[in-house]
Amino acid sequence: MKIGIMSMQRIINYGSFLQAYALSNIIKNLGHTVEFVDFKIDPCIVKPYTPTQEKDVPKEYINYFYELKKFEEIFKTEYLKELGISKRNERPQLDTLIIGSDEVFNCLQDNSDVGYSLELFGKNNNAKKLITYAASCGSTTVDGIKKHNKETEISELLNKFDCISVRDDNTKTFIESLSNIKPSKHLDPVLIYDFSHVTRNNVKLKDYIIVYSYSFNISAEESLHIKKFAKKHNKKIVSIGTYQTCADIYIHAHPLEVLPYFQKADFVITNTFHGSIFSIKSHTPFVTLTKNYNYQKLTSLLSDLKLSDRIISSINELDIAYSKRIDFSISDNIMENEKLRSIEYLKNSI
Repeated sequence: MKIGIMSMQRIINYGSFLQAYALSNIIKNLGHTVEFVDFKIDPCIVKPYTPTQEKDVPKEYINYFYELKKFEEIFKTEYLKELGISKRNERPQLDTLIIGSDEVFNCLQDNSDVGYSLELFGKNNNAKKLITYAASCGSTTVDGIKKHNKETEISELLNKFDCISVRDDNTKTFIESLSNIKPSKHLDPVLIYDFSHVTRNNVKLKDYIIVYSYSFNISAEESLHIKKFAKKHNKKIVSIGTYQTCADIYIHAHPLEVLPYFQKADFVITNTFHGSIFSIKSHTPFVTLTKNYNYQKLTSLLSDLKLSDRIISSINELDIAYSKRIDFSISDNIMENEKLRSIEYLKNSI
C-alpha cells in the first residue's frame, strides 16, 4: 500500500531525523511504499520563541554560531534527502496516513516552524485510513487546550482517527480526555529499529562524555559543574550537533554517526528525550536532567523502561547518579517485547 508519514521530519534535530528514518524503514520492511507528508504551518497561538540571533551570542562564541548555521544548511540540503525529502508534499492521495512519531500533537508549543497546525490532527487529509504511531503532545496539556478554547475542534478531529498510538502518559491522558478513542501506547521508533546495518562508525575519540542538549540550553551554573565533573574524571566534554559552552570538542556528525558516538562515550549528560533514548540504545551510562517543560515526557519514558533512577532534577545530583550502576538488560527485554507489539499494531492498523 501507499503509506504517508506526517511527522517532524523537517526539523533540524537528530532525534527528529532518526525517528522518521526508523519508522519509514519499519513500514518499508512490512512491504509498503512510504512517502513523507508535509503539514500546513499555521501561526502559533502562544508567543513564538525567538531563535538566538547573532547579536545575542557572546563574542567568544560567535564562531560557533556561524558553524551551527552551516550545519543547519547541510542538514536541510543533504541529510533530509536521505529521508527522500526535497520539495513539499502536501495532502497526497494515500491508502493510510500515519501521524507521528514525535511531538505532532504539541499544538501549544512556541515553535513557529510548527505552530498550531490542525493538519497534524488529520485535518484535510486525503487518506483512506488515518492513524498515529507513538504520537506525543509534548508539554501541551488538556488544561492548556481548554484555556485557549480549542477543546471542541481538537476533539472533533481526534474522533476521526481510525486508531491512535501514543508514546507517553501525558498524551494518553490527552487523547482519553478529548476523544472517544482508547489509545494504545508504544515506544519511539528509534528504540525498536535496528540501526546496526546503517550506522557510520567514524569515531576516533576516547575518554569523553557527551553533553546532549539544545544549543545554549545548559545554564552557566550547570556548565561550570559539568566542567568540574569532567576534570575530576579526566574526561573530555563533547557536544554533537549543538553548541554547549562547557564542551571541549564540538562535532557536526551525520545523523547515522550519532549512535556510534554515544556507544563509545563513557557517560552522557542530557536533558532531552532523544538524548536519553540514544544512551539507552547504546548501553551508555547517562543521567537525564529534567526541567518544567520536559518533565512529563522524560519521566514517562524512563519509567516505562524501568530507568527512573537516571533522572536528576538538579545538576548537583550528578556525582551521585554517576556512581549508580545501570542494568540495561531490563530495558532491553522491555524494548524487545515492545518491538513485537509495535509491529503487530502497525500490521493491523495500516
